[in-house]
Amino acid sequence: MKTFSFYLFTALLAVSVQGTLLNNVIRPDFLLILVCSYSLRHGQARGTAYGALTGLLLDSASGFILGPNILTKALAGFFIEPIRQKMFQWNVFISITIIGLFSLADVFLVYICLETFAGLSFFNRPLTISIMQVVYTTVLSLFLYPFLKPRESTKAFPGVKGRTF
Repeated sequence: MKTFSFYLFTALLAVSVQGTLLNNVIRPDFLLILVCSYSLRHGQARGTAYGALTGLLLDSASGFILGPNILTKALAGFFIEPIRQKMFQWNVFISITIIGLFSLADVFLVYICLETFAGLSFFNRPLTISIMQVVYTTVLSLFLYPFLKPRESTKAFPGVKGRTF
């Protein structure tokens, strides 16, 4: 419970910093990195729930429409763990590549949801803004890589602790 409280407080802090200090500026998606980190450390179900909660925080802070960020953050929390399990080794390059792809999908899905359900067209918005947001998120994930490491699991050898094979 302490870990969840810490991650929730960090998410609230990130939403408030993004809303006050980084308003009208291209900013990295810190919440996406938090969701991926939480899901890697605590599993798929908890990661999905945490992603939906942080998406709700972000959508309610925007004050416009509920749903786009809930969907994208919950999907990131849901899919990061199965992707990690299919990888032979989790390293810095794979981590920042996955975060970059999730960030790109996040921007794309939010735009689709806002255009479909709110009638906002992003056709006239410069593409460089979206690309720079993905780049900033990817670079920030490089610096936060120690938090993106998955928790070590002993599922392969239950009962064996302290030994490496």
